[in-house]
Amino acid sequence: MALPRASRLALLLVTVAAGLEARGPIQDAIDSGAAADYNKDECTWRRGNDRDSCPDPDVHLYLYTPGNPKRKLDPNHVADWLRQDYEPAKENVILVHGYAGGEHALPMSVLRDAYLRNGSYNVFLVDWGALCAAPCYPAAVSNMRPVARCLAGSLTALRNHGLAIGRTSCVGHSLGAHVCGIMANYLLFRMSRIVALDPARPLIRPGLVNRLDSGDADFVEVIHTNAGYYGELGKGGHVDFCVNGGKSQPFCEDSDNEQLCSHVWAVCFMAQSVDGGRGLVAEPCSRRCPSGPRVAPRSGELLLMGQHTPAGSRGSFCLAHRQPPYCPEFNEGRGDDRCCL
Repeated sequence: MALPRASRLALLLVTVAAGLEARGPIQDAIDSGAAADYNKDECTWRRGNDRDSCPDPDVHLYLYTPGNPKRKLDPNHVADWLRQDYEPAKENVILVHGYAGGEHALPMSVLRDAYLRNGSYNVFLVDWGALCAAPCYPAAVSNMRPVARCLAGSLTALRNHGLAIGRTSCVGHSLGAHVCGIMANYLLFRMSRIVALDPARPLIRPGLVNRLDSGDADFVEVIHTNAGYYGELGKGGHVDFCVNGGKSQPFCEDSDNEQLCSHVWAVCFMAQSVDGGRGLVAEPCSRRCPSGPRVAPRSGELLLMGQHTPAGSRGSFCLAHRQPPYCPEFNEGRGDDRCCL
């Protein structure tokens, strides 16, 4: 007898997650029945075989610059687009959201606004929300590669018309961090810098094709806030930061979903680093994130975490920061209320 759709999906997720530890969001979703709340036919899928069309109608790139309205990239008029508000003397940052994100969605809108508040950046915001919409997480994982391929085409066109790659960083959260890394497979030049904010773990298989690794740019920085659950557990960059042990944030203990809170707040740590960086000095620690929030100090040089981490940095570093980052209440009035619990 054929299994009902919900049962087939649960079986599929069990098979895909077979290589993962028993604990984790996929197993939790199966145990609670939430995994069955998903209809493959109602999700948007790309083939992912490098024959998908680019530009993709569901992948949008916007330019934000201080004091100017946002501008959506017209793939047929890239040169004109750059001549309008783009400022060649400034640093460039490409922001890539994760699952269930979008142009104005949290948490990446907080980071966009922090860069604009700083005033020293051309902010390119990627919106692939139609291809990673809830509850279609498996579709979002599958769509990362075609999204990255199209973004690589856009980045190549921008470079050909004057964008300075050496002053360009790709900053991605969760699945967006892997999108930054996958882009490297489609570029004929090397990316300068990737900052991965708690890169996603569920359904991300081992290998170098569909995930971020330290070979994807001249400098790859990883910030871990929920390692082993929603976030990747192992070392993934030239430099890895483990915040409060890297696995669970103390200020999330009383939230409705401690794990998801810990995963999302990686973006607020990055926003704080962009807007002053107060209190984000880390110490050398073990090669993997410790098992708890208590961090034993080790000898060695201290390192600033986030936007201003020196590109030549190497190793693993631990940061103790018990208050919500980038919350004005705990940051001398600087920050964003959306980062307060």
